Amino acid sequence: MVNPFFMFILAFSAVILSFFFGWSSIYPSFSSDVLFFFIVMFLLAGVLGYFIYKSNVISFKKIKSTTNVVWLVVIVLIGTLAEGAYNHGFPLQFMLQGKDSGYTEFGIPTVHVFLLTLTAFLTTYLWHLILSSTGKLRNQYILLCVLSCIPYVLEVNRGMFMMVMINCFTIFILAIWKKIKVRHIIGLAIFGVVGLFLFGVMGNARVNTSYQNGRSAFDSASIMQIGGATEKFKSSKIPKEFFWGYIYASSPVANFQKNVDYSKTTEKITVSKVNSMFFGELLPNFIGKRALANSDYKEVKIQQITPELNVGTALSSPYRLLGWIGVTMYVIIIFAGAYVYLYFLYKLNSRFFIVGLSVLNTIFALTIYSNMIQATGLSLQLAYPIIFALIDSYADYSNKSYLKI
Repeated sequence: MVNPFFMFILAFSAVILSFFFGWSSIYPSFSSDVLFFFIVMFLLAGVLGYFIYKSNVISFKKIKSTTNVVWLVVIVLIGTLAEGAYNHGFPLQFMLQGKDSGYTEFGIPTVHVFLLTLTAFLTTYLWHLILSSTGKLRNQYILLCVLSCIPYVLEVNRGMFMMVMINCFTIFILAIWKKIKVRHIIGLAIFGVVGLFLFGVMGNARVNTSYQNGRSAFDSASIMQIGGATEKFKSSKIPKEFFWGYIYASSPVANFQKNVDYSKTTEKITVSKVNSMFFGELLPNFIGKRALANSDYKEVKIQQITPELNVGTALSSPYRLLGWIGVTMYVIIIFAGAYVYLYFLYKLNSRFFIVGLSVLNTIFALTIYSNMIQATGLSLQLAYPIIFALIDSYADYSNKSYLKI
């Protein structure tokens, strides 16, 4: 069954396996201490995941909503329009005019992060309602779900849209889990292969256009040069477009290994480093960046195998700060936090449990790329299932059902 701990094992197993393909000459050798660390963490995650699985707390349940969900969509759209007015336009508008979209600066300060994360929660919740309903009601929820996606389009926020899609994919898998057959698995595998090929084609188009080298979208020479493709791969019959998928999957682990090779773990542990570990790696960045404004470690620079491939998993910065102590601390804290979060949400008997679970799964899956606890746009989504579950509990206690969404 899908849960964050199994997701952690699956995600890192996939990238570690791809690392061993040996298609890049610039990757460092995988060391025994890194391998040992992952084995221990996989065992720990496996035990926690097994406990969650055996407890039967994770299963797809159909839910219902009220007309208040419509008003919540209206609030999100009005808020988005207000942000557009505040910024004198939307990133999509600027991009179509040939200007810098400025999407990273878009929004009303402070308000934007809460509005964006509420929108992401709402889209995920509406998807759960779609899978829980039929007929005209389902069509209404589909319309509301599409409307809730308008902010991602106007803001050209591909990252948030991708994370929401992963949320929704988790809920979809839970919904069809007991109905999955071999043909579905084969179909997903084919879809994955085709998707990886198209990902490579689009990557070629973007890079070749950026470099203005005149190469077509089916010419992978640029990415193979950046990623140091080996002669073994170049001479193979594997379509070269797949090198994009390989690089994106395996380079974060390669960067983590480079940091392990480079860092002097005997360096003294200081108060500044511990503060940076706590505020910078274990809290959302809208809190951490303020707490560390005057710190020497407000920004941790990791070692990279090449400037273009700058992602090092969620583990690189903790290692740069505190060595193996930092990495172990990070993993144990996020494991414990996830376990407590799921337990608390389950005890609330909440219809938002699956939404909270899907966000946790996304956080754990994307640790192969970056620290998603630090990423406010994703980690803050965890607050809404708790908030609305508490509202439900209060409404049931005081017979004020009009509060529910």
